Amino acid sequence: MKKRFFSIGLISVLCLTSLFLLSGCGSKLYNYDLSEYVKVGDYKGLEYKKVSVSVSDDEVQDKIKSNLEEKAETKTLKSGTVKDGDTIDISYEGKVDGKTFDKGSADNQSITIGQTPFIDGFTDGLIGKKVGSKVKLNLTFPKDYSEKDLQGKDVVFEVTINSKQVEEVPEYNVDFVKKNSEYDNLKDYEKSVKKGLLEEKTTKAETETKQKLWEKIIDKSKVKKYPEEELEATIENLTNSFKQTAENYGYEWKDYLDAVGYTEKEFSKTVKKYAKEKVLNDMVCYYIAEKEGLEVTDKEYEDYMENLMKSSGYTEKTFKEQFKMTIEEYCEQEGYRTSLLLNKVMDKVMDYGKEVSK
Repeated sequence: MKKRFFSIGLISVLCLTSLFLLSGCGSKLYNYDLSEYVKVGDYKGLEYKKVSVSVSDDEVQDKIKSNLEEKAETKTLKSGTVKDGDTIDISYEGKVDGKTFDKGSADNQSITIGQTPFIDGFTDGLIGKKVGSKVKLNLTFPKDYSEKDLQGKDVVFEVTINSKQVEEVPEYNVDFVKKNSEYDNLKDYEKSVKKGLLEEKTTKAETETKQKLWEKIIDKSKVKKYPEEELEATIENLTNSFKQTAENYGYEWKDYLDAVGYTEKEFSKTVKKYAKEKVLNDMVCYYIAEKEGLEVTDKEYEDYMENLMKSSGYTEKTFKEQFKMTIEEYCEQEGYRTSLLLNKVMDKVMDYGKEVSK
């Protein structure tokens, strides 16, 4: 099971299953005759199913409900009754044989009834009690409690329920629409929600269509020989990506491999396998792009990087602090320019393709 988990993670990093999600794994621009290295399968006249999507009224309402929930605000209440699942703020003091004990007391601690771990009876004993009240709980520590000195001991907790937090979802009305959109009436707002859902579904369907077409092209393409420089660079990039992941999670490299159930030899073999697939994908992409006169301009690439950073909520400074590299270095490492080119290639493939209804 560990190896399956690792393989899924590896495929994710290699981006072999998400070529059209604008992600990649680093790739050098091929500047030599690719026909010496790869035989590309037919990419003209491929059949694909007609993209047809629809959005129901229920889906529109579900999306509106989701939009409302996204705007929910957490409010602190000093009144009300504690219910199962509530998040409350409490202060408590625990005593065994009339004396307080280590870690048995706390002030202004936030807990969620039914979720925050306490000994049996603690959180259940607060259900139904009023916010602002003081509650005495006569309980017993389990016999296998982690603190040996407390195992099986009777304990009295005096708990003050300071407040509780509730999520207030805004009401769906004209005021909400005016505040959170460019519209001033429910009808136009709902039309825009439906339009957005249609665009999302269409994009997803087109992405799936492109994915299937690309798989057909790759299946019919054959490697004559691998360009050693690109293959070694891809292996290095993939290995470095995993080592960076291990570092981000606080693992030493050997410990990381142990955690996912791989030896160094198995890891190297797996990475080499997917590196070959990645190089094949890249060569086919660049081959078609060259034949069709397609390219990603510097401006297109720069605009993409800027939008990627801004849409993720980063500035150049915060991005570098988070990822320990610039946005340019990150996109180069992840091969985003190649992926942008691949999208152009697949648009051309669909232009050449034959749309069928079934």
